[in-house]
Amino acid sequence: MLLVTHFLCLTDPLHPLWSCSEDRMMLCWILISLFVGFLKAQENPEVIYAQVGGNVILPRENIKGDVYVNWYRGKDINITISRNPQSGIQRAKEMKTHADLLPDFSLKISPVQESDFEIWRCEQHVLSSTYKKTYKLYHVTIPKVPAVIAGDSLSLECKMDSSPVKPSVTWIPPENSDCHQSNHSREKIKVKDVSRCHSGVWTCMLEYGSKKKYYTNATTTVSVIDLSASPDTIYTSSSKVNIPCSLSSKIPWSILNETGLSGGSWSFTPLSDPKSTHSLLSLSVGSVVRWNKTQGKDSPVKAEGRELKDHVLSINLPVSEKIRGVYTCSLTFSTKTLSRKVQVEVLNVSSSGGSRVYEGQSVNLTCSLGHQLTSDLEVKWNCSSCSIFFGLNLHQSTLSIPEVKVEHSGKLTCELWKKGEKLTSAVLSLKIEKAPVDIWLCVAISSGVVVFILLVVVTIICIRRHRQMMMYRRRKIKYCCCKNPQQNQKGFYKT
Repeated sequence: MLLVTHFLCLTDPLHPLWSCSEDRMMLCWILISLFVGFLKAQENPEVIYAQVGGNVILPRENIKGDVYVNWYRGKDINITISRNPQSGIQRAKEMKTHADLLPDFSLKISPVQESDFEIWRCEQHVLSSTYKKTYKLYHVTIPKVPAVIAGDSLSLECKMDSSPVKPSVTWIPPENSDCHQSNHSREKIKVKDVSRCHSGVWTCMLEYGSKKKYYTNATTTVSVIDLSASPDTIYTSSSKVNIPCSLSSKIPWSILNETGLSGGSWSFTPLSDPKSTHSLLSLSVGSVVRWNKTQGKDSPVKAEGRELKDHVLSINLPVSEKIRGVYTCSLTFSTKTLSRKVQVEVLNVSSSGGSRVYEGQSVNLTCSLGHQLTSDLEVKWNCSSCSIFFGLNLHQSTLSIPEVKVEHSGKLTCELWKKGEKLTSAVLSLKIEKAPVDIWLCVAISSGVVVFILLVVVTIICIRRHRQMMMYRRRKIKYCCCKNPQQNQKGFYKT
């Protein structure tokens, strides 16, 4: 009534209140302005930004009581989705959008489609009272960013439809391990010298609204082409060693080809000859990506070619002392080459007498990388089932044992440590046997026995021959008994 009375005071000069004071007139104008602003506010929808393919929430005003909630799309008189205290949530049979109600009956649209960018109305009924609220969706878009090679620059832009509000923009970088990045408060940003830290989902966060703050997140995925970090040195003693090389993110080979990938390679430089580099494999690109053999017959390392199905570029090699060296994995693009180097060290444990030693011999045990150990590396010997190390310094690369015994047999383990961490270990099976009799001595004794026997036999034969000769020379006159003796003659007769 006060508002009406003051309004009459201003409009009717014959009104008895025409003589109202200037203060009252000013108050009337203020009230009228507030009333008109309130009516306009009821007509103007709330601004809500959304990204196609993302999700958006249209909040419901909190009305107390047993409330009926109806959500309408544009000028449609049919309810899109509603909440009835008796029958629960109901949806239109032909709903054109993926909409649902949250526990507080706010409207959630996910994923947002191009056709959803229009007016949305919320009507709430409590007894005889009706509360209305309207929203309008506006676009926020991020132009697609092609894959970026590590070291290049990255440009991002957050575009917004013009609306009655002016959102503030904050770019939030991806969360990657061992990476510390700050936010950017601009619509357009440019990041120089990108690395794997910049690969992932970037978020453009909008903050807007006068009475109530609204937040909208638009996202885009940035792919940075780079090779993953690999250990500087690999220590091994096993039968096989995997030399790692891989892309830092799972980027399809088709995208790499579009970025200008022209090839790649694996090469090997021996530690014993740093000036000599051997080509091992070359990368063929196209519909099928594979490693092809390129090593020559004189190459000390033999790597096998294979087809590449994923982002892993590693190679597997059989372990021997010949593979000690520096391995280089490279990817060549039209503008630059990405590469990673890995040094392979092979731990070897050996015995001066071999794996089989005779009791009483002196033995030198050596644990080595093929060169002198650096100051940060340490050797530890271990043998759980033998007493060969008694009284020796177990932190030396070479152990000298003056006289081994049979009870010293067992598995000897040499461990390589660095700053309290075991890098690798090598095992030697040492077998100590009883010393055999000298074989030449056995031959000499056997030969002597044989000669002695032969001498005895020859002597016996000679004696017998001598006796026979002597008997022949001393032949006696023989007498015989005649079968027909002469008459009147008796006895034996000479022949």
